Amino acid sequence: MSSPSKAKGTRWEREVADYLAETIPGVDRIGSRDFGSGDLAVPWPIPHECKNERKITLSEYAKQLKAIKARLNAPAGVMVVKAPRKPVSEAYVVMTLEEWRRILPVIGDHLLTEALNS
Repeated sequence: MSSPSKAKGTRWEREVADYLAETIPGVDRIGSRDFGSGDLAVPWPIPHECKNERKITLSEYAKQLKAIKARLNAPAGVMVVKAPRKPVSEAYVVMTLEEWRRILPVIGDHLLTEALNS
């Protein structure tokens, strides 16, 4: 039987995967099936690590994500951190500024194209 904190983490991973899968086909929970590759399977090479902890420690999360990205040779990665006493939709998505700097032009170009075509 798993520990209560492990079960809490597994529930959070499932909740995040289900929420994202509502709009992004192919999202699913990996959990410990593929150790070291993040908690979620997503259709891009961006590992997603889910955290549901009482104390949020961004520096530790960044260190863990850096190791996962190096192992996978991933261009970016994100932490999905549960906001205390909030629904999944209000979770925090955390990444380094360097990763955001790489992603923002792609997102910005997409949103600009959508706005111009509206």
